[in-house]
Amino acid sequence: MTLSDVTPIVVGLLALAGALWQGRRPRFDTRDRLRRDLDLLAAMPDDLAVKAAYAQHISEAFDDLIRQEDKLTRNMSAVFVDLSIASLGGWLTWLAWKEGGSFRELENDMRWGLTASLGHFLLVAGIVAALVHVRKRHRDEGGRTIVREDLPRSD
Repeated sequence: MTLSDVTPIVVGLLALAGALWQGRRPRFDTRDRLRRDLDLLAAMPDDLAVKAAYAQHISEAFDDLIRQEDKLTRNMSAVFVDLSIASLGGWLTWLAWKEGGSFRELENDMRWGLTASLGHFLLVAGIVAALVHVRKRHRDEGGRTIVREDLPRSD
């Protein structure tokens, strides 16, 4: 395998990693926007005609925020990464089996034994992590888990 054969694969993996990283970054923070809206509402004179409509708009935005935080969602980008790790582990296990022979013969060749061990570890770790991340939880806009005492537990 030459460098020209590997280059498109590496570029594709880097593009995929960049897309996953951008997907995790929050686009905006609703709480900061609502805080600025409340400051703007407080700065408005009382005789302004749109003040009541703006206050109603802010109230609806707070209702939407509360409804969004009460929803249970899955962290699908983490599940994708976990399943990719499990796939890599499965591939390493298959490679050790195919190239190294049966597992009785792997004991004689340390390289294939380590490859099989690493493959098994990645396979199990990826599956366990995917099972942890696939659970629905309360999340903020950035996908981070919200841990509050007043929310019902999803256990």
